[in-house]
This record gives sequence, structure tokens and C-alpha cells, in this order.
Amino acid sequence: MKLYWFTFLVLSIVKTSSAARGFSFENLGSFCKNDTPQGTPNLLPIETGAPRLIRNVENGSLYQIGVGDDQTWLVHLWGKNGYDYGFAYGTLLGEQIAQFMPKVYAYFEKEVTEKLEHLPIPESLKELIAKKGLAFALDVQNSFVEPYMDEEIYNEIRGISDAANIDYKLLVRIHMFGELTRAHCSYYGAWGKATLGGKTLQLRAFDWDMHAGLQDYPVITVYHPLSSKLGHAFTNIAWAGYIGVLSGMSSSLLGMTSIGVELPDDTFGDESMSGQPFIFVSRYILQFSETVDDALSYISNVRRTCRLIVGIADGKLNTARMIQYSHSKVSFFDDVNLQPAAEWHPTIPNIVYNGMDWLCPSYQYKLYEQLMSEYGKITAESTIENISAIVKTGDVHVAIYDLTDNILYLANGGSPNKQGPKPAYQRQFNKLDLKIEYARSQPSINEIENFH
Repeated sequence: MKLYWFTFLVLSIVKTSSAARGFSFENLGSFCKNDTPQGTPNLLPIETGAPRLIRNVENGSLYQIGVGDDQTWLVHLWGKNGYDYGFAYGTLLGEQIAQFMPKVYAYFEKEVTEKLEHLPIPESLKELIAKKGLAFALDVQNSFVEPYMDEEIYNEIRGISDAANIDYKLLVRIHMFGELTRAHCSYYGAWGKATLGGKTLQLRAFDWDMHAGLQDYPVITVYHPLSSKLGHAFTNIAWAGYIGVLSGMSSSLLGMTSIGVELPDDTFGDESMSGQPFIFVSRYILQFSETVDDALSYISNVRRTCRLIVGIADGKLNTARMIQYSHSKVSFFDDVNLQPAAEWHPTIPNIVYNGMDWLCPSYQYKLYEQLMSEYGKITAESTIENISAIVKTGDVHVAIYDLTDNILYLANGGSPNKQGPKPAYQRQFNKLDLKIEYARSQPSINEIENFH
């Protein structure tokens, strides 16, 4: 067995629930066989204040949005190459990156070390992992994906490393975690007669390990390319120093989301750790694809790696798709042929959706119920109030993309240092008009000097 496979086994322990490989309801993961989730509506007002400028640097500007404990950093980056992006990013948020990256890495390393002996793998493999350590395993993982990576990604990480004075290898290793762990999340793409006014909307509810502390360092990054090799402008919704895309929107009116799969059925293909990591497949689509058709073509042809459910919505073509994604097989679904075909996952005209996992009846059906309760009048506001909060999905963050008007609504989870409820779906949302953000100009020398 190659090392990347037992690296995958080791790191599977940081998933939010244990994997189950049987497919009867009784054998589903614990969170998927619970009683149907029933949360309370989120009635908090949406914060609509304009971003507040903090400072300018060469190729970058730093803003804040939100109030109180629901503030989020907003970073604007301009560049002719990845290094330009990274150096400006590291200059603007060096302190936050230097705090967050070692902290999150230490958390994962502790989890692996403490649970290694309980993993269901041969003793010889446990011994090798124990001797070589997590850093070794992640470096090997990087060696398998590097041939499929855009060099500008590594250049961007190098720029962050240089500006924030943080270990380059540490940053690369943390970007390998996304390939080896699976977040349980929920998604819908809705359009046409499903939404108020026929808008194209997308829900991205990110459910993961709240103990890792991602929600303490939220960052929205807006990229402004100054060279055609960097594609077009796009937005990444992530955390300090993290440049892979798990949630994001583009200036071409595309929205991206992904859901980790722990509970597949036999319609999925196999997995491989050799290929383009999915966080950079998602980024490529936001950075370069003009329509959902471009995105589906790219997914068809790229060397894929792990099992996922991918959601893409397109505000230009006014439609959305759900993708069953794996190394050896990919399938595309619309509102007519949506899978899995089950009584707990009915089709809905002009909506594609998935709740938490592939085989997850409780969340799938609850999401269906809430979508139907709002059908024909779904808005970003009704999603916040009566969909994500009632389904109880999106603890780390919840993003709603209005892809008709290119507006982002975002809430981040709480922590022991924040007042109020912990899950993001119960917290205040910030509204950000990306049309305004994409139109921002690169700071001039005078504007930079004024902040010195």
C-alpha cells in the first residue's frame, strides 16, 4: 500500500463523524441517523454597512466588514503573478496568519498523535507513521499532487511565507489537509420559478470541526488579476493565509461549493491522492471559467482525486448543477435527474440540493422540507431565516450567493472568545456587494504612503 493511502486513513480521524461503509440506514454515520434536525429561525438583522478601510500596501488593501464579534477581514489583492498576490496578502494579514497557521497545524497533529493507535490499519503502518510524523506524510502527499498544480499557487504561498515570515513548508502542508479530510456541508442551487423574481441563488453551509478554530480567523479575499494568465477576478471565502477554495464566487457569476463524502454508495468511483487537489480545482473554475458549461468541461477532463459532491450555480445562464465527483468517475445532475434517487431526497423543479452527505436521510429530507416551505419565494433572507437555521447546517460558516446581482451574504461561527451562539447559522450575516468590490482600484503610491 502506498504511503498516500495510509496517510488518508490517518487523517480521516479529523472528520466530524466516523466513516461508515455499510449502506443500510442503521449503518449510516451517527449524525445522519439522528432524529430529523429542527433548529429555530435566525431573526437577526443582516449587517449592510460598507467595508471600512484599514490600510493599503503595494498590490493590496485591507478592509473590515461587520460589527462586534461578527467582523470579518476583507482583503483585496492585485498582481501580475501569484507571488504578487501572496506577498500583499502576507503583508496585510501577517500577524493573523502567523497566529492561525501554527495553531491549526498543531491541533491536527495532536489529533493524529492521540488517535493513531485506534486507527484500523496494520501495526507496521502505525509504526511508520509514528516514526515519520505528520509533516512527512503531508510532504509526501504534496509530492503526489505537485505535477498537477499551477506553479502560481506555489508562488502565492511563497509570497505569503516571505511577507508573513512563516515557514513555507508549513503553509504547503496545511493546504494538503483539504485533500485528506472531508467536511460535512449542505448545498442548494435554485433558479427560475423556485426563487423570488427568478434569481439564481446558492447556499453554501460549511460544517466541520469547530475545535480547530477556523472560525476565529475568517477572511474574504478578492483577487484582481493584472495579467491574463491569472484569469479574471474572483472571491475566496476562507481563513487567514488559506488560498484553496472551499467556498467562493467569481466575477463571471459562478458560485462554488463542495461536500465531503463519507457515506458513498456503489455509484461512486474510486479515490486517488495523485491529481489536482479539489480545493484548487474549485479555485481554477472560479478563476478561469466563464460559465457552468466551462466548469463541467474542466471537471470532466482534470485528473480528479477524492470523493465529493460539488455544487456550481451560474447567474449568467440562470441554472445550477450538482456533481458526483471522484477520481475514476464523474456524473452531472440537474433538477430532473438529481441523485441519490430516494424517497428522502425528492427532486424539486429548478433546484439541486444535498444535505450533509450522499446517504444522509435526516438532513436530506429536512433540507427538502425547508426548500419546499419557501418554494417560489426563496431569497437570501429567507434562506438565512428559515433554511440553514432550521436544518442546522453551517456551523463554521454559511454563505449565500446571489449570483444574479453578485452579492455575498456570510456568517461565521462563534468561539469561546465571542458572544452569542456558536454555529454560524445562528449568528449575524454580513452583506457584501461584490460588484462594488470587483470595481475597486489598485491603491496608488500616494494612498500607500498615506498609511505609513
